[in-house]
Amino acid sequence: MKAKALANKTLAVETARFHELATQSLEWVWETDALGILTYCSPSCKVLYGYKPTELLGCNAIEKLIPPQDRETQRNIMEEMRQSRKPRNGLRRRGMRKDGTIIPIITHCLPVLDGTAVVGFRGLSRDISVIQKLELHLEHKTRELTEVNNALSLLLHQGADARAEHERRIHDNLQRLVIPYLEKIQERCKDPELELYLRVAMANLEKITSTFNLTLSARMDGLTPRELEVAELIKQGRSTKQIATLLDLSSRTVEFYRDKLRVKLGIKNKKTNLRSHLSSLA
Repeated sequence: MKAKALANKTLAVETARFHELATQSLEWVWETDALGILTYCSPSCKVLYGYKPTELLGCNAIEKLIPPQDRETQRNIMEEMRQSRKPRNGLRRRGMRKDGTIIPIITHCLPVLDGTAVVGFRGLSRDISVIQKLELHLEHKTRELTEVNNALSLLLHQGADARAEHERRIHDNLQRLVIPYLEKIQERCKDPELELYLRVAMANLEKITSTFNLTLSARMDGLTPRELEVAELIKQGRSTKQIATLLDLSSRTVEFYRDKLRVKLGIKNKKTNLRSHLSSLA
């Protein structure tokens, strides 16, 4: 008798503690029988659903608190739990308040077992409207940042292309409008001092325009310095004879370089104009 009385006292203390905890908790603590009829409701159901505990006890939880269009899904979930006898944590669903308002709910639920038989369900439910709003806000901001990042990447790409095109035009204009005339003056110049000035001027121009050839060099990685020189002159429209004269090579050697360029650029035995191909790479 004493043992039974002690056990009853212990059970009463534990029940009181549980009820106190459930009463103070912001989460709704609930329990149903095997058919889903509510057998326990903590007072926080008033905040969550707008019902007093007495209004929910004895009611079917799904019929009372779940929107009609979601009830079949919820029944299937409970049946899965009944079959597996395993809990479901972090289950997101929609709840229906007393006034008909639909709210987002997260529930942690576990089956109550008597041996191997499921005799009920109990769990905790909480309104996650604030969390959901924050998630949507974060998702929106992430999408905005992605769009801004894509726009910046596009602008940077366009800026690089515009800069490369600007440099190419400067380079082409120098080669077309300036260098040929300096070469002609150098050919006809008889004054050693003036010829020296011309060589220095042309060397300095070469240094300036060499920075504009970086794009071409980068896209034709693997070419030797001499092959790059020949490639640049071909791109300018120079003939084999002109290239031979400018680089102090034989025409046969220039033809050899032209053939090697076609091989390295992957257009050997193709009906592709070498100058046009080189221009497309610049």
